[in-house]
Amino acid sequence: MRRWTGGLLAALFVAVPLLAADKPADAKGDDRAAQFKKVQEDYLKAVPDARKALETAKTPEDRKAVFQKLNKEFAPRILKLVEADPKDKLSFDMLTWATQALPDVDSKVFDSLAKYWAKDEKIKDLCRRLSMSPKEGTTKLLQKVLDDNSDKDAKGLACFALAKAAADKADKDPKDATKASARAEQLYERVEKEFADVKLGRDTLGNQTKTALFEIRNLSIGKTAPNVESENLDGKKVQLKDYKGKVVVLDIWATWCPPCRAMIPHEREMVKKLKDKPFALISISADAKKDTLTKFIEDTPMPWTHWWNGQTGGILKDWNIRFFPTIYVLDAKGVIRYKHIRGPELEEAVEKLVAEAKK
Repeated sequence: MRRWTGGLLAALFVAVPLLAADKPADAKGDDRAAQFKKVQEDYLKAVPDARKALETAKTPEDRKAVFQKLNKEFAPRILKLVEADPKDKLSFDMLTWATQALPDVDSKVFDSLAKYWAKDEKIKDLCRRLSMSPKEGTTKLLQKVLDDNSDKDAKGLACFALAKAAADKADKDPKDATKASARAEQLYERVEKEFADVKLGRDTLGNQTKTALFEIRNLSIGKTAPNVESENLDGKKVQLKDYKGKVVVLDIWATWCPPCRAMIPHEREMVKKLKDKPFALISISADAKKDTLTKFIEDTPMPWTHWWNGQTGGILKDWNIRFFPTIYVLDAKGVIRYKHIRGPELEEAVEKLVAEAKK
C-alpha cells in the first residue's frame, strides 16, 4: 500500500488498551494472562521510540525496518504464549491484539487464527477491521472464514476484505493487474449477490461494493481513463480528454496533506526535466476554497497545470478517491498504466511512457 506513513502512525500507534486478564494463575504459577499483560506493557514502552524512528526515517526501507523491529520483538512472545493453549479465549485475545498492535504482523499470527478460530463468531470483529484495511498474510484466514464460518456477517466481511486485498494487489503490480482485478471483481460480485445487506460502519457492503466495482471496471490498470471535467484557476472548464497525445500524471491532492507537499520538490524537478516533451502533470486540488490553493502556489512554486475540484463531488466522487495523494499515470492514448506511485518510481514510469509516445 503506497499511502502516507502518517496514517499508519495514527492507526497503529494509538495506545492499544491492555486486555483484562480472565484466567487465573495455575498451581505452577504459570500465569499466561500476567505474561500477556507484561508483553502489552513492554509494547507501550517501545512505541515512543518506534514513533521517533518512523518520523525520522528517510526511505521506505528505513520505515519498513521500524515495523519489522516491532514485529520481531513482540510477535514471537505472543506466539509462544499461544502455543500453550491455542484454543482458549486468552489466546484469541492475544492473537487479535497482535493484529492491532503490530504494523508488520507475522503471518504465523494469522495462520494460528485461521487454524483455531476461523469458525468462531468472535472472528467477525477482526474481519470487519481487515475489510477496512487489509493486511498482508491474511488471505488464508479470510478464505477459511468465508468457507467455514456459519455467521453471515463474518462471511460477508471476509469476502469483502479478500476482494479489497485483490484490488490493492492489482493497483500495486501492473504485471499481475489483469488477474488480480478479475479476482477482485469476482469476489465483489459475490458480496453484491450474497452479502449486500451486511453492515460496515454506517454503510452496507452493497453500497461499498458498487463504488469498488466501478473502480475495477473503469479505473484499473489497462483501462482507458474516463473523462474528467473540472475548472482551472481562472474558473474555466477543463477536460482530461483534451490531453490525449500526452503522457499525463493526475495528482489528486490537497494543500493540507503532508505527503502531498513532500512530493512537490521532486515533481518540480520532473516537470523541468520533461519540458517540451509530450507530458503533462495535472494536480487536482481537493481544498475547500480555491483561494487556499492559489495562495499556496504563490508561496510554493508549482509550475505545472492546476485544477480545483473542491472537497466534494467531481473526481473525488466519480473516481471514489479515498486517500491523498492519489496518483494515476496515463499513456498518450489515455490508458491507465500505473497507479499510486511516487518519487523515482513515478519518474521512471513517466520516462518510459514518454519514450513510447515519441515513437
